[in-house]
Amino acid sequence: MKEKKAMKIAVVCIIGLWMLSKIPFNQNIKQEVSANIYQNGGVTGKTTVVIDGEKSNYLFRDDEGFYGKFYILSYEKTGRENMVAGIRWRNGENVQQLMYSQNGTFPSMDIISTILTNDKITQFAVMLTDGTVIATSDEIYQLYTKYISYDSDTRITHIERVNEIPKIE
Repeated sequence: MKEKKAMKIAVVCIIGLWMLSKIPFNQNIKQEVSANIYQNGGVTGKTTVVIDGEKSNYLFRDDEGFYGKFYILSYEKTGRENMVAGIRWRNGENVQQLMYSQNGTFPSMDIISTILTNDKITQFAVMLTDGTVIATSDEIYQLYTKYISYDSDTRITHIERVNEIPKIE
């Protein structure tokens, strides 16, 4: 009798934990972050990135995502009406994917989809197809350009030694 009751409790606990692992505990992110504009290896200006959206935080999983505004003020395409961005954290890797959409379409943005960022999206680096990098610090810029490159002729992004990219705090 006691074994049967213990088995029922164990099954209920396992089902409960499984359900919790599927539910994202979303976090609202609304902030403006200052960033440098890098061209040809040097800082050529400053910009602000407006971030306003929701980030999922799963209890027992690593596949998190952000959905909302990621507006780079110096790059007006990212601030068009109804433009939204999605950032996906890759399981087990410290490199993320950035994708813009507008009214159900994926317009040409001239931004490569590989972004390095921390969980709070306060430190990041992203590259335009012309080689311009928007980064929150010299350290993040150096990290980005050490591991990520883009060939504008072939339109291919290359990530070097993805398993060696350190996590951004």
